[in-house]
Amino acid sequence: MTFQSSLIKEYDTGVDRALFAKFLRETDLLVQPAKRLSTFGATRIRYHLVSAIDEKGDRTRLRQGLVVSEKPQILTPDALRERFEGFGEGAGEFERWLSEEYRDLLRALEYKFRNQDLVSRVLRDDPREVAERIRKELASGGTGDAVLLRCPDAAWSLALMRFTLEEVKRSFPVNVRDLERRGHFAAEGPAGARRRNEIEDMFARAAGDPALRAALGKKLRDYGLFEEYEDRFLALF
Repeated sequence: MTFQSSLIKEYDTGVDRALFAKFLRETDLLVQPAKRLSTFGATRIRYHLVSAIDEKGDRTRLRQGLVVSEKPQILTPDALRERFEGFGEGAGEFERWLSEEYRDLLRALEYKFRNQDLVSRVLRDDPREVAERIRKELASGGTGDAVLLRCPDAAWSLALMRFTLEEVKRSFPVNVRDLERRGHFAAEGPAGARRRNEIEDMFARAAGDPALRAALGKKLRDYGLFEEYEDRFLALF
């Protein structure tokens, strides 16, 4: 499955649109995670990026690591930048270019991604052979949280970032539906504002007084807000 580029648009980005589109045409998605991005928690995706190093095709660079997608948040108007962390030097131009294509999704929910545990090594094998070997290993292992990409060596971060945004596109309808069912998009009115102010005050006091944390947890559950604040609550411990 090749990432077909629909990204060439007539806007001034200051980047080489044709080159970026060429990189994406040369990127193949060989294994896609079975699971979509979680609505109420972080999602961890193990990635394997296979790249040819030279034209002879007898050496391969294999990059492996973990992309962590944080729990999607309802987006505030100004929170449109710095979505990607740890994707290498020069990834900022890739991010700006890709964000234009996915702007409608990214303005509804805030998705942030962190690249970690990156390991890169050179193998004296043909890239296709390396990719096929990894594909078989993933198939036999039964893992549903891994992705395998074959991509240009110079554009590995572009390929990985594009993959994460495609996962947003795939998961977005489910994430929005889950949040709507919990009433997260509904107007809360004065009573809702009072509840949230009360919660913020309890968080501030519980940060310095561990004895108040149980009461905070109970209050979050009573208000039906525990899952929304779960990560922040657990961080107190």
